[in-house]
Amino acid sequence: MRSLSYSLPVLAVIVGLSPAQQPNNPGQANVDIVLSNWEKAMLNVQSLTAEVKRTKLDKTYQTTELYEGTASYLRGAPGQTSRASLELFKKNQPQVFEKYLCTGNFLYQWSPAEKVIRRHELPQPKPGQLADDNFLSFLFGMKAEDAKARYQITYVPAPANDQWYQYLRIQPKLDADKADFIEARLVLLKSSYLPRQLWFLQPTKDEVTWDFPRVTSPANLTPANFATPQVPPGWKFDTVSQKSPPPRVLRNNGQ
Repeated sequence: MRSLSYSLPVLAVIVGLSPAQQPNNPGQANVDIVLSNWEKAMLNVQSLTAEVKRTKLDKTYQTTELYEGTASYLRGAPGQTSRASLELFKKNQPQVFEKYLCTGNFLYQWSPAEKVIRRHELPQPKPGQLADDNFLSFLFGMKAEDAKARYQITYVPAPANDQWYQYLRIQPKLDADKADFIEARLVLLKSSYLPRQLWFLQPTKDEVTWDFPRVTSPANLTPANFATPQVPPGWKFDTVSQKSPPPRVLRNNGQ
């Protein structure tokens, strides 16, 4: 999946504005402040685990689908790539699951219906970053200035009784991103600028919401937690051609 991630330093550090240099657009100033604080928070994250809930509202069939699980992230040491994993189980149907593992060079995708683990080779990212096409890069891989160049980002004021969250509306500029979503909403914890929720409106008008009710950072993780997986009995590996793009996990429903 392509990145839609951000990491974040305060406005005076990133943009270099003094009080006499404040931009004429207060809304844009708020975007810059939130993005810079997010970048600073993400740069400080070395390891992280999170509880994850993904809800898909199918507008055509008026159905709701819920998956629950965990995500992990480990920033790479200098000169090394970062690692991540995501495992989700369908509510009340634990035999139906989705699992992804990013070892830095490869993204592994489990397909339980076929008993296949697909291995996608990833483009080489900059040291310490996730590859552009993996599923947690939207949250951990992109700089604030890169995010503003790629997406139209609007600051959304919190409701009057909301003291805990910051809200950003995200709209795609690129055709490739527009094929994934019409708009998105990112909710950050005001206390830490870590992600709390990520919502997408898809071109089909379906809605996908990723919730992160509990985030732990730092987490007790090592590279061994992201080792190349062993093939379970009855399963097999399938190496996917580099011409086939990796799954666009975070913005969609795992497809």
